[in-house]
Amino acid sequence: MKVVRAGQLFPHKYKLGILTLVVLLWFLLGGPFYIVDPEEVGVVLTFGRYTSTTDPGFHFKWPWPVQRVYKPAVNIVQRIEIGFRTLSDNPPSYKSFTNDREMLAEAQMLTGDENIINLAIIVQFRINSATDYLFNVRDQYGTLRDITESSTRLVVGNNAIDAVLTTGKLEIQNRIMDLTQEIADEYRMGINVIAVQLMDVQPPQEVSAAFKDVATAREDMQAYINEAESYRNQRIPEALADSVVVVNAAMGYSAERVNIALGEAFRFTAVAEEYRKSPEVTAVRIHLETLAALLDAVNVTVVDESAGALTHYNLTGGE
Repeated sequence: MKVVRAGQLFPHKYKLGILTLVVLLWFLLGGPFYIVDPEEVGVVLTFGRYTSTTDPGFHFKWPWPVQRVYKPAVNIVQRIEIGFRTLSDNPPSYKSFTNDREMLAEAQMLTGDENIINLAIIVQFRINSATDYLFNVRDQYGTLRDITESSTRLVVGNNAIDAVLTTGKLEIQNRIMDLTQEIADEYRMGINVIAVQLMDVQPPQEVSAAFKDVATAREDMQAYINEAESYRNQRIPEALADSVVVVNAAMGYSAERVNIALGEAFRFTAVAEEYRKSPEVTAVRIHLETLAALLDAVNVTVVDESAGALTHYNLTGGE
């Protein structure tokens, strides 16, 4: 019987070829190293079980099927779009509920007062637990989109259409964000919802004109209210200022009259006291003072009897 050696069965060149093929397959399946970008973390699975998390940088690993590495982006803000999709950023291109039936079915919702409204929403989120994000939910984007859509329908269904279109947008956004975060935490998705923004809110196209008329009338009403408020805010300070002026003038006049009355009363009391002490002297003095006051106020003319009745002299020195 002839013995065949291993070297004869697999010549040296075949051994090198097999080794080269194994190394090539190793590199094609990921190789002995991997690179984690700055916005990522590396989640390492060994035989399908989570074993470690690696930071950004250059790392070594065993080839598949021993080890496998996932690299979720945990340091960037991601977003979910509801009611529209971004097709291209440069140039900007979208499909929305205005031109796509699938987006219309996603965006169309019922308000609390039984009106139909179309909404386009953006949900911004960041991964805060890479392992929860990778292993607790199979389709992260689809699940988060479903959670946000159901939360939006619930919140919109609890509000009237006027609030959704105008005054209640901020409150509705905050409520959708809180409810989405609450459900995501229950699913242990490992995400943090940063913001929910209502990008476009429109009534159905069939009644859009009527809603625009209502909105225009509401804006006119608000403009009239603002104008009236402005006029009131202008007139009230002016009236208050005028009232202060009138009150101050009245108080000044009152103080003046009271002081004059007090002075006259004091003078009368002083004269009465002097008259009581010396009645004759006081009477003569008062008589002379009265005459002096009268003479200062009148023109005195002395007529010479010998000159006739028509000749007179003006003693005041006037012409």
